[in-house]
Amino acid sequence: MNNKSGIVAGWIIIVLILIQFIPLDRVGHPSKPPASIPASVLAPLEAHCFACHSSQTRWPRSAYVAPLSWYVTGKVRQAREAVDFTNFDALPEPARRKIEKAASRLAGSADLAKHGAIPGFPPIRMTESERRALAEWATNNNRE
Repeated sequence: MNNKSGIVAGWIIIVLILIQFIPLDRVGHPSKPPASIPASVLAPLEAHCFACHSSQTRWPRSAYVAPLSWYVTGKVRQAREAVDFTNFDALPEPARRKIEKAASRLAGSADLAKHGAIPGFPPIRMTESERRALAEWATNNNRE
């Protein structure tokens, strides 16, 4: 029984080492900050949102240790599919308005920490003034 346990443990260690070499897309594509977003709004977006919702992600250590890295990179990929500020200025007007509304809705959320709960990334803690700036930005730009 002891010999079988050792063999199984050895194989588990080998598999854990080998899965570290599975490539994941963690390449940041160069981008400029959106010029159409005012500085009072851009600062909180960069501080709290761009880590997952742009190509400017600064990957935490958890994004480099499999199998946790698969979860972390997958969550960031999902976040970018939902809202991506990378080429905000080049997006068509309806797509920009959709992102503005989503940012405003999230800024008004009672518990942003749950929204950004990805291992390795700091929890989102927006100040009241940051929340207000995002809400006003979206409201002013989405007047029909």
